[in-house]
Amino acid sequence: MQVNAQATRRSGGLAYKWLVAMVVIVGVFMSILDQTIVNIAIPRLQAAFGADIHSVQWVLTAYILTLGVVTPTSAFFASKLGIKRYYIISLAAFTAGSALCGLAWNLPVLIFFRILQGIGGAALFPMSITLLFREFPPHERGTAMGFFGIPALLGPALGPTLGGYLVTYADWQAIFYINVPVGIVGIMFASAILREVREETRARFDFWGFLFAAVGLGSLLYALSDASTDGWMSTKVLGFLLVGALCLIIFIVLELVIANREGSPLLDLRLFRNGPFRNSTIANLFVVFSLFGGIFLLPIYLQNIRQLSAFQTGLLLLPQALASMVSVVIGGRLVDRLGARAVMIPGLLILAFVTWQLSFTTVDSPYWWLQTMFIIRGFALGACIQPLTVVGLSEIGPRQLAQASSINTVTRSVSSSLGIAVLATLVQTQSQVHFARLAEQVTASSPTGRLVAAFQAALVARGADLNTAHTTALQLIARFIQRQSFVLALQNGFTFSLVIAFLAIIAVFFVRSSRKPGRASGAPRPQGEPTAEHEETQALALVE
Repeated sequence: MQVNAQATRRSGGLAYKWLVAMVVIVGVFMSILDQTIVNIAIPRLQAAFGADIHSVQWVLTAYILTLGVVTPTSAFFASKLGIKRYYIISLAAFTAGSALCGLAWNLPVLIFFRILQGIGGAALFPMSITLLFREFPPHERGTAMGFFGIPALLGPALGPTLGGYLVTYADWQAIFYINVPVGIVGIMFASAILREVREETRARFDFWGFLFAAVGLGSLLYALSDASTDGWMSTKVLGFLLVGALCLIIFIVLELVIANREGSPLLDLRLFRNGPFRNSTIANLFVVFSLFGGIFLLPIYLQNIRQLSAFQTGLLLLPQALASMVSVVIGGRLVDRLGARAVMIPGLLILAFVTWQLSFTTVDSPYWWLQTMFIIRGFALGACIQPLTVVGLSEIGPRQLAQASSINTVTRSVSSSLGIAVLATLVQTQSQVHFARLAEQVTASSPTGRLVAAFQAALVARGADLNTAHTTALQLIARFIQRQSFVLALQNGFTFSLVIAFLAIIAVFFVRSSRKPGRASGAPRPQGEPTAEHEETQALALVE
């Protein structure tokens, strides 16, 4: 069939690939925003349902576990249903799940609806990358991922701000209802704009692979999410870590056997034979660990130590998000011209510098200094997040994009969960260590001891009895020591993140792309490389 590709590739003067980019940005932004906006509502959910923090934490944990379990199935369903159809179904499921969450009448029902929401949200990220990389040629993928990175960076920064505002001035249901109109618009755009692409394959669902992947990833993510409260050496955490590791080992062996027999594995692990994909995946573990660790630590400091509200914390972090938006677009274009390492290494060095500076944070660090560090950190984030995806998928063929995108998404989920779990445990344990050390230093002759005596004398002078004055003075000093020990623990956390940032820099040195950077969009392609028009012609032919 002959198709005028140049005529069909534009709608209203805008290239189809950019229409695809705008469509997937809506879904990705909504999915990432939801992962951060719910955190702010935890205290309100406790009050609304009369539950403790451990019970309410399942509102977050159930969603994360569902993402980890369902994401590996994305490649199969994309092949079975078609990428466009599966993307729309996922977006509709996520939107419907959000509406149901707002209607929840008790905590168990809310957790169940969050699982339904996670089933829909699991495919949004990998399918968005697949849709983008099918339309953008290799030398423009850095630019595409630059625009794709806008919602990926804006979501975590806007989540606390928007969530704090909705929880403060509306109610907890609003944090779920806000997804509904956005989801409906996304479904309408996807239905009207996206073109269907389906591989002519008869893939069979890998049930055993799914079973071991679900149990393995579910156990691993549950252990990581629970480690900060129960401790790494608790029987429950160690048990789930062991079960998760064993199941994932069995899954790897099973998938390799199926692939070598020319079967249909749930995830084609032979992709790790591809050098750029393998090396970028390893580097991605360190980079995401370092990035999400900082995202976890900063709100804790601002709310617990500086006593800012959730809304005020979000506003203080907003300039960081705006800086990230600018740098991710610029960084994407530089990746196309200079290559990923030339962009990522300077970005990681800047991130390491800011992390080092934040390791000197005190209980009264000036806000102008903090804001400066946040903005610089935002510029670094924009240069670090997306280039690895561009390199990792640079040699992946169109038929393997869904598989590679699913593996990329699972890797990010595990790495971010690991980073948060490790740093949460580190801060918690080190805070106790610092508290004990500082408490031992409180003697009658020490400055703190003299402060206790002076405060006690002031209370007695105001008419308080001696015992009450002594108890009140000790409580005040205990709160002071607790805050100081917490800040010292945060400093330890940032120091640990600094080590991970340097490991990320070392890992990025091994990331190489076979594609030479610097080719302009109008430059000739190597012989045999399909053009964007040819790929779109094939896609239209499949639809026809």
